[in-house]
Amino acid sequence: MAQVIPPRPLRMDAVLGLWTPSSPAPALFPRRFARCLDALAAAGHDVVLSPSCRKNSGVAAADPRTLADDLHALLEDERVEGILCTTGGHTTMPVLKYVDWGLVRRAAKPIVGYSDVTALLWAALAQAGLTTYHGPMAISEWGEQGGPWPYTLRNFRDVAGGRAALVDIVLEAPSEWTDELLWWDREDDRPRRTRPDARWRTLIPGKASGWLLPGCAPTAGRLFGTRYMPDVTGAILCLETLEMGPDQLIGLLAQWEAAGLFDRIVGLVVGRHYRPVAAAGGSTDFDAAIIRALDGREVPVLVDVDFGHTEPRLTLPVGGRATIDADNCRITLHPHESHLRNVSQ
Repeated sequence: MAQVIPPRPLRMDAVLGLWTPSSPAPALFPRRFARCLDALAAAGHDVVLSPSCRKNSGVAAADPRTLADDLHALLEDERVEGILCTTGGHTTMPVLKYVDWGLVRRAAKPIVGYSDVTALLWAALAQAGLTTYHGPMAISEWGEQGGPWPYTLRNFRDVAGGRAALVDIVLEAPSEWTDELLWWDREDDRPRRTRPDARWRTLIPGKASGWLLPGCAPTAGRLFGTRYMPDVTGAILCLETLEMGPDQLIGLLAQWEAAGLFDRIVGLVVGRHYRPVAAAGGSTDFDAAIIRALDGREVPVLVDVDFGHTEPRLTLPVGGRATIDADNCRITLHPHESHLRNVSQ
């Protein structure tokens, strides 16, 4: 049994350490990276760059052991109050075996990221018993033309700051959203075009309380059978996808169903699909794919929620207490209470 602990709250002007465990985006997109540094400074954040932050090994910023050492250095640096990952990619998973999870727990610094960084966030819960944040990253969100979206920034500060430790926070849909693709450092010299209908939708009605497990569905699938996969008992599972069709989603969800994990969760939240495509046979019905995977299980399901690769986006605590109200399309985050839970399978 491991006691799940919250990270330290982030001050409005917290010093943030920038870490690149995934693609070497700072080296690949220097203009956008410079813009994200300007946006962080404008919001009151000084930054400390990890030693390999701007490097490019040809696959990642550096080899996995070096990337883990970068994380350790930021955790031990007394100036750094939180760790902000730069962007996603594919290379976080190999870093995990080199991470000092005891240091992660002792430092208790907020770690923020999503997409490929899901691997680190879930592993921190399973191995260190530390709540982390599935939230905006440096280049992805802070590098947006004009800075992070107000909805994104407000949610980040509410959830990662001190307010979440004191009161319930009710999350609701934004007024607009986008999944427009503007290639970084080539086309991203204007704000992206938005869509007005940003409602969240009820797929299966009901309410449930538990703890949040948000992540990128393809990345989460890589954790099955490893010590980095948290025990999902009592979880409100939150999965998001990118550039896939309903047939691919069926395959991903079938893994969860076959492993018996849908029998252990209390609710399901599915993110707004980023640039979805049709299945090979032509279907675009993602709802049917979800219903099929649940196979009659009566858990509340909320869909089209803004926590994935679309903008703007929520910040969700990985391991934080929450209530899903699928009837009224709301998620409520609750202040942390120390609790014992077996977080590793």
